[in-house]
Formats: sequence, C-alpha cells, structure tokens
Amino acid sequence: MKFKISGIRNSKHINKTIKADTIKRAHHKAQTLGIMPIEITPIESFCIKSLFSYDQELLLSFQQISFMFKSAIAIDEIIQQCIMSSSHPKIKSMYEDILKSLLQGSSLSSAFSKFSFIIGDLRVAMIGIGESSGNLSEVFEILAQEITQKQKELIEFKKKLFYPCLVFICTFLAFGFLNARVLPEFVKLFEEMSVQLPFCTKALIFSGEFFSKWGIPVLFLMIGMGFFVKKLPRKSKVFREKSHQYFLKVPILGKILLHRDLYRYFLGFYFCEKAGLDIKLSLKNAHSSVNNVFLKTKFEQVGVWIEKGESLSSALCKIGIIDTMVQGLIVSGERSGNLEKILQMAHRHYEHLYSQSLESFSRWLEPLMSVFVGLLVLWFALGILMPMWNLNSAVL
Repeated sequence: MKFKISGIRNSKHINKTIKADTIKRAHHKAQTLGIMPIEITPIESFCIKSLFSYDQELLLSFQQISFMFKSAIAIDEIIQQCIMSSSHPKIKSMYEDILKSLLQGSSLSSAFSKFSFIIGDLRVAMIGIGESSGNLSEVFEILAQEITQKQKELIEFKKKLFYPCLVFICTFLAFGFLNARVLPEFVKLFEEMSVQLPFCTKALIFSGEFFSKWGIPVLFLMIGMGFFVKKLPRKSKVFREKSHQYFLKVPILGKILLHRDLYRYFLGFYFCEKAGLDIKLSLKNAHSSVNNVFLKTKFEQVGVWIEKGESLSSALCKIGIIDTMVQGLIVSGERSGNLEKILQMAHRHYEHLYSQSLESFSRWLEPLMSVFVGLLVLWFALGILMPMWNLNSAVL
C-alpha cells in the first residue's frame, strides 16, 4: 500500500510517497529517511476487490464493534481489530483513517462522519447519538440489523430478476446467432431458386442485416444515452423529480418502487427512534434513506409541518402517500406513547407489501418472457418455412 507523507526535512516542507503495509511502518520509513511526518495519508490503489460490494464486511465489522464494546475494550483497540479483519480496500482504508482521527483526539462520530459516503448519514447520526448517550454497543447492534435487512431486500430483488434476465440474454444471443449463421444459408438458397419472399422473411433478413452492420454503433449509442439520462437528472432537479414521479405511475413497477421506499423510510425511522434520536433528527435520517426524489420532496414537507406545530400523524396524512391502515397505526402510536412499536409494525407492513409487489412482478414477467421467446421462435420459423411452402406450391 502507498502513503503520501507530508513532513519536514532539513527545515523544509516535503511531500513524498512511500510504500508500506501500515501507517506505523510508513511513519518509521519516513523517519529513517530523515523526514519528520506531519500528515500520513493512504493512497488508494486500484484493486479488483474494490469493485465488489462492501456491505457484508461493514456488517461484520459493526457486529464486531458491538461485541467488543460489550466486553469493555478500548475504542482504539477495537478499530485496530477492524483494520486487521478487513479485506475490502475501502473498509480497511476507512478504519485506518478513523484510527488516525481518534489518536489525534477526534470523537468517534466525527471520525465516521468523514465516510458518510460509505456508511450513510443515517448511520453517522446514530453513532453520534450512541456516543452521547454512552450506548454505542446497542447502536452498532441496531446498525448491523439494519444492514442485514437491506441485504435481505437486495437478495430477494436479485432472485426475482435472475431468471427473466437470463432468459432474455440467452434468447437475444441465440436469435443473433441464428440470424448471423443460419439465415444467410437459407437466403442464398431462396435467391438461387428465385422464390418470392413473404414480408415475414424480408423483415427477418432486414433485422439480420441491420444488426450485423449497425449493431455495435447502436450498442454504443444506447450506452451513451444511458450515461446522458443518468447525468441529466443530477443537473436538473425538476426533470429528476418529474421522471421519478412518472416511475411511480408505471403499472406493477411503480408499486415496487413506492413500497420499497416506504419500507426503507419507516425502517430508518424505527431504528432512529430505537436509538433514542429526537423526532426532527429521526425524520431527517429516515428521509435520507428514500431514493425516489418525488417521495423525498413529499417527506421533506412532513418535517416542515411538524416544525409549524402539527402532529406526526397529521403531517404524514397530508402528503397523501401513506395508506389508511398505517395512518391509523401512527395516530394510535402517538396517543399511546408507543411510537417505536408502531413504526416497527409500519415498516413490516410495507416490507410485506414490497414482497407482494415483487411476487406479482415475477408472476407477470415470467409468462411475458415466455410469450416473447415464443414470438421470436415463431417469427424465425415462419421466416424460413413460408418461402419453402411457396416453393412447394410452385412445383405442384
């Protein structure tokens, strides 16, 4: 691993890059070179592991931190253990920087806040609350549970999409191979026999010629359009909000997106309440767990209305997104003073609706993919067989 050393040598400021396994060894090497280190910064080098997800490693490290806090182990020793047990470059580098910040006198929450792009604002806020309340062990246990829930959700979603995507890719490749290798032989035969080709065969020939000549440019064009569509929403908030609102209106897919974000919102809200955050901070962190920009804008209004003195149930009812059952639950939770339990019921309700939406999506998608494959096979078969039938009719 490489480190950037910023220090003093011969009364002059110097920057130098040094290879070392750890920050301590980099510090020792700098001293042997006559440099008095002021700052040592790890330089991230490209690693294949850095391309993979780090959620599982983050989960294990949070579980480890929670367990070691219960054992009354010093925080610097806990972070050192996390560094030793981490294999993902991003997580390892994160804990090395956190240890460095702690040794310089920073608090744990401020050290983690530098890496909000990795762990998220919600988790940083919860670490801060756990630090101020002296209950970091429970907070890290809650964070580990939250990551586990997120992983289950992602695995379920990938499982539903795996088979349809596999069928689509295999069908596309098989159809391309038949168009490129099999169809030209039949076309030569039909041309030699001067057979009049039906529209079905002409369309098949046209598609084969088009993709053989323009397939690669079209692919690059689609990739370019994908990048453009991805970057445009970042520059235009209005376009982003309108497009996300449209996605929510798409049949089946819209329900999946809506129920997923409502599930995440109430899950984040529940974990914040469980960690002891005040209502305003809980709403802010729950809002950050929502992906859809249109829904984010709606939930922002909830915080504004609460600041004006309205109740949580009244504010959530006004946005017109929450169903009547959850509205009733929140009203009863406010009256009984048991909001944490109600939020747990709400996130489980939307988790169930999200699972049902995924089931409905997979039930519709699989037969639609079968129909799509059948139509392609029928098109190819008719494109080959119809000229042969015409040839037989001419001979007879």
